[in-house]
Amino acid sequence: MLNGMTLGGRYELLDIVGEGGMSKVYRARDNILDRIVAVKILKDEFAKDRGFVERFRSEALSVARISHPNIVNVFDVGAQDGTYYIVMEYVDGHTLKHLIREQGPLTVEKAVDIAVMICDGVHHAHEKGIIHRDIKPHNILITEQGIVKVADFGIAQAVSAGTITYGNNIIGSVHYFSPEQAKGEPVNRTADIYSIGCILFEMVTGSVPFNADSPITIALRHINEEPPSPRATNPEVPPALETIIHKAMAKQPGERFQTAQEMRNALLKVQQAITGALTGDGADYLKTKRKMKPIGKGIIAFAILAFLSGILWSLAGNLFGAEVGVPSIVGKDVAQANEELGDLGLVLKVIGRKNDPSLAVDAIISQDPLPGRKVKAGREIEVILSEGVEQVKVPNVSGVTVSDATTRLSNRGLNLGNIDNVWDEKYAEGIVISQDPLAEASVTAGTAVNLAVSKGQQPPRTAVPDVKGLTLEEATAKLQAAKMELGTATRQASSAYFAEQVASQEPAAGVQIEEGSKINVIVSTGPGPSSKIYRLEFEVPDDKRNYNVVVNVTDLQGNRKVYDERRRAGDDVTVGITYYGTGTAEVVLDGTHFRSYSLQ
Repeated sequence: MLNGMTLGGRYELLDIVGEGGMSKVYRARDNILDRIVAVKILKDEFAKDRGFVERFRSEALSVARISHPNIVNVFDVGAQDGTYYIVMEYVDGHTLKHLIREQGPLTVEKAVDIAVMICDGVHHAHEKGIIHRDIKPHNILITEQGIVKVADFGIAQAVSAGTITYGNNIIGSVHYFSPEQAKGEPVNRTADIYSIGCILFEMVTGSVPFNADSPITIALRHINEEPPSPRATNPEVPPALETIIHKAMAKQPGERFQTAQEMRNALLKVQQAITGALTGDGADYLKTKRKMKPIGKGIIAFAILAFLSGILWSLAGNLFGAEVGVPSIVGKDVAQANEELGDLGLVLKVIGRKNDPSLAVDAIISQDPLPGRKVKAGREIEVILSEGVEQVKVPNVSGVTVSDATTRLSNRGLNLGNIDNVWDEKYAEGIVISQDPLAEASVTAGTAVNLAVSKGQQPPRTAVPDVKGLTLEEATAKLQAAKMELGTATRQASSAYFAEQVASQEPAAGVQIEEGSKINVIVSTGPGPSSKIYRLEFEVPDDKRNYNVVVNVTDLQGNRKVYDERRRAGDDVTVGITYYGTGTAEVVLDGTHFRSYSLQ
């Protein structure tokens, strides 16, 4: 955080008010002109690119030469100790994106009014040779008085010198890109007009014209698909306005409005038609007035006198009424404050709302006049109400990289939470599979969003071999043959296995695990098991006259032959076997397996 730092010897950074993919924006005080300004500071990954910085400075200086009421004016451009910044007009208001989220879809009248002001500002910049290239609701600011101001002119142009990406981050929002931008082709002023068409569509419908899970899919839809009908979503949209939107969003630049002023003029006709429909009764009144009889004129004269009398009565109350002290209503609920002011003959007037985590919704943040002032009865007390803790919609980050997900969350004022890496057959390694909270959920600004991220396809799995009773060398070879590795080898006493034999293993034999996994073992230091004796008895078959009889034993001491004699058919054979732990005894007749015995 750079709070308290002073740039250029005059711009004192007060607090951070916004952050985007390329920069952070601070509210600052210009100590020379004693005014509040906004200072946009480039992030480190951009500030380290000398070529980008030069383009950035050049474009920002170009924008600083233009001034228009519908453009966020640039006052200064500078650098200090590797920190690159631009100083702009501070706009106390909210973004168009915020307005659409809160009120969308907007009324046709409001949407057209905003679009007209956007066109005014954009046309002025176009006439100065500056194309925006990244117009979207996020960088359109609306003041408390309803004035629209387009921000970030020149910055997108610096970025898009040959590409629309930087550092693997998409600059701007693909939801508003023109088809030629999506294809990486050169653009002219009609690219901005296409973006305005997308914004106008979103204002009257409450949603973007093209949407999908991935930016690439959205870009392809801009290139290949015609925009849907706004009237299908909002029947209040006049056919003439739908025609304007579709013309602005034509796939071919030559089929769009060729200037923002041309689009503005078309919008003004829609605006006039709406205004005319609202004021048609007034026109009829003028026609009737010419035919009015004397008695009608008398009635009107009486009404005018009554109206003037009311005004004089009101003025008299304001001019000669008693003065009252303004009470402190900051922090109080609006209903309580309204009642308190009413008891004193004062009028509460709400002039705006702001997020304030320290106050409940509809509590009063500030008041004007301040407490203690003496005012006339009937005076309006202007207040700003709290909207409580800011609520934001969680963006959909499934299907993108963790880096892109972090950027999207940051742009919404959200934080990256825990990451759970899991195997997944569908998504490539490093791609977000799911999120919590889910997309479009309303949460408090600053909420952490947890992600499940793919580790890619799960490697092949195989059964763990049994290495108990083997030496470390034998165990290592057996594990390597099964595409596994020997992990840790811990030594401890064992009465079940001889010294230097593997006494136990983890995971156990037979468990299915991934190839390349490590198997940890415990190696016996002795003393090992005591010997046991087994009496083996069997009869030699009479299929032949005689047989070569062999008895083999397998136990903790390994494999060994304990009996080897030639015996007649029908002989009863008895063999005493000494063994350790558990094992098996096998009888072999003339080299062929005859019978096995379990040694426990």
